[in-house]
Amino acid sequence: MPASPYVSRINQIDAAQLDEEIYKVLRNQAKEIAKYQAIENIDRWQPEIDAILKFFIWNFSLRNGKSTFGQQLLNLHYGNVSRAKSVLYLIFTVVPCYLRDKLHDRAISPNLQSMFRRVANVVKLLEFVNLLVFLHRGTQPRIVEYVLGIASRSTTTHKPRTIGYSYMTRELLWHGLMELFTTGLPMINIHYLKHAAKKVWSRKNRTGTGIQRSFPTMNEATKCPYCNETPILPVHAGCEHIFCYYCLKAHFMAMNDFQCYECNVQLSFENMKMYEATSTVESFEKPLSV
Repeated sequence: MPASPYVSRINQIDAAQLDEEIYKVLRNQAKEIAKYQAIENIDRWQPEIDAILKFFIWNFSLRNGKSTFGQQLLNLHYGNVSRAKSVLYLIFTVVPCYLRDKLHDRAISPNLQSMFRRVANVVKLLEFVNLLVFLHRGTQPRIVEYVLGIASRSTTTHKPRTIGYSYMTRELLWHGLMELFTTGLPMINIHYLKHAAKKVWSRKNRTGTGIQRSFPTMNEATKCPYCNETPILPVHAGCEHIFCYYCLKAHFMAMNDFQCYECNVQLSFENMKMYEATSTVESFEKPLSV
């Protein structure tokens, strides 16, 4: 059965992208080989190195056959390419880039620079127009193919493009799981769960009597029962322990009442007060303004 002339657009774009990636890999390897050389010498000869790499890629692919390396990986080839068109393909892909890179750092006249910019803009415009034509027609994604009149053909009998959905399925499941966490986690009272777990698994003997004490004292050894650090903006809420403002406020934003971690006294939001280092009862009874 003869090979099908139809080639999907995505296969042609993938082949062009693979050719570009192969060139980049070889270019990076060349830089690794020459990384211990003087950087000014490498930059000076970089256009020639790039041209030589492109020549070798062409020599071992399109010169000896009818396909580039990217096309070979996707079972494609140029159905109507000749030796003359193959040489012109090399010239059109190597010479313009070589001249651009070679003259980039050189001092040239403003008129010549303006001319190069105009030519570059025209080429980019033609590439964009060719892309639109390719999307409509389905052949010759690169402008060099259109100029030479060559088009990709399949080397095997046409088969439907197989697409693996396992990756897509994993991504959909992962995004669904993230949406579930984003929606569900804010509804969970983390502070209450942490407190309940600490009560269940803690081996400490609690001696709380449930009697509230309104006169806590703070000294250099005082630690917040929640974060075990020196209280920042110290507050208390009815027991002898002093909390950080944000530690205690976070609990009361989750629930109005909870038990102190140290003495098991039931604390309420209404009793939350700022700690003031004075000996008068009035200072401790001063309500917290929130």
